[in-house]
Amino acid sequence: MTHQKKKPNIVFMLVDNLGWGDLGCYGGLAPTPRLDQLASKGMRFKNYNVESQCTPTRSAILTGRLPKRSGTISVPLPGQGHYGMAPWEYTLAELFSDAGYATALYGKWHLGDIEGRLPTDQGFDEWFGIKNTTDEAGYTSYPMFHEAGYPIPQIWEGVKGSPSQPVEEYNLESRALIEEKITQRTVQFIQRKAADDQPFFTYVGFTHMHPPFHFHPD
Repeated sequence: MTHQKKKPNIVFMLVDNLGWGDLGCYGGLAPTPRLDQLASKGMRFKNYNVESQCTPTRSAILTGRLPKRSGTISVPLPGQGHYGMAPWEYTLAELFSDAGYATALYGKWHLGDIEGRLPTDQGFDEWFGIKNTTDEAGYTSYPMFHEAGYPIPQIWEGVKGSPSQPVEEYNLESRALIEEKITQRTVQFIQRKAADDQPFFTYVGFTHMHPPFHFHPD
């Protein structure tokens, strides 16, 4: 009788705007005991090179290719029109999906904000979070925002094969709670897939440490 080796589950956590040297395990002065403990049980890399902005960094992580090749060389500004990672790119999510994994993204995407360029178009079975920059949480607090006629930023969710839907307005109030909701969704997904005995790849795009800073009431 042969025993088939189980595929490893993968949870990839990306912390926005956190310098690698900020963590205690890399010499940072702010206490990060839980992350230090996690690092002590695994492998730490000491030469990590990234792009200088959100969008190119995320496309490089998901494709393993230079952002210039997928049309994601910079963060788009409001009014610049549609943007996003080229739909024909082969992502980590598609790689794992093809290998029989369940895939999900919770948190910040920032690689396209229209149908055809959302997480569920790039290999993820489901997603929950924000399409663009965390800056959007502060937009509705600006005195002239509503007069400008821009759409109100939203938190979204979606499943593969169906259009994504807005869940709630992304403002300074929901900004304070979004990390908790990202974490809850992630844990629920892990529990579901563990019960199904299906291997999973989970991309967790936290929104801190990116302004505006509004922290959980606890």
